[in-house]
Amino acid sequence: MTAARALGLFLVGGAVIAGTVLDRPAARGPARAGDQFVLTADFHVHAFVGDGGVPPWELGREARRRKLDVIVVSNHNQLLAARLSAFGSRLYADENALIIPAQELTAPGFHMVAAGITRTIDWRLTAAQAIAAIHEQGGVAIAAHPGREFWPAYDEHARRLLDGTEAAHPAGRRFADARSEMSEFYQRSAALNPTLAPIGSSDFHFGGTLGECRTFVFADEYSTTGVLDAIRRGSTVASDGYGTLTGDPARVEIVRGLLAADPSPLRPTWPSRIAAYISVLGILILLLWK
Repeated sequence: MTAARALGLFLVGGAVIAGTVLDRPAARGPARAGDQFVLTADFHVHAFVGDGGVPPWELGREARRRKLDVIVVSNHNQLLAARLSAFGSRLYADENALIIPAQELTAPGFHMVAAGITRTIDWRLTAAQAIAAIHEQGGVAIAAHPGREFWPAYDEHARRLLDGTEAAHPAGRRFADARSEMSEFYQRSAALNPTLAPIGSSDFHFGGTLGECRTFVFADEYSTTGVLDAIRRGSTVASDGYGTLTGDPARVEIVRGLLAADPSPLRPTWPSRIAAYISVLGILILLLWK
């Protein structure tokens, strides 16, 4: 082995070890507002089993790095990723966000996050039928990125049955039309369904940032049951990450106060970034010098 390759291996190995040690999730407890928890959540996350970029056993720790208390793992029309994520969370119990299993029901006319279910929902059902099937399993139904093309699937009956709808989504940060369409869907649906929960989600796949849009959940207990019950009551505030908050005005003011005290959803990660740059340098040395 040449000195150059030995140096490359040393840099890569040292950087991996250093990055792992330095970028451990920060210990933090959930915020409180009176007798309730105010949990930060991302209700639309995909894992690397079909359509995500992060291994399911790492999602819970990555969520903690992003200052999330709860994530909903919702791969397209399957529950395997969510089950693997839940298994992984037991490996790092003290460093993980609460993981709620889900399916992103992907049908030709709509997408819907079915959170808290144990069996997959048939993608051939209508929106109203799918919501009823989700409720039969004790889950909650959240309209996923409900742009105008999905509106015909959500008739008045379906909108009355919905538990939540994404009012903050990365598509709305990039495209004004998407932002206005999701906002209009929320406003029109909430007029029919006063307990409809506004939801902020990242729809995290490969790119983007986990938790860039998020939900503040006012829950009576820090558990899956507490989170699902809060959604059913509409006790949430959706955040687009740029200061726009959607929800009950009193809850919005509480969230504004929490954000003022801790404005950034991300921990400083310069040590881990430096470790990543060193590892890239090591890889280049290994590739360029024999």
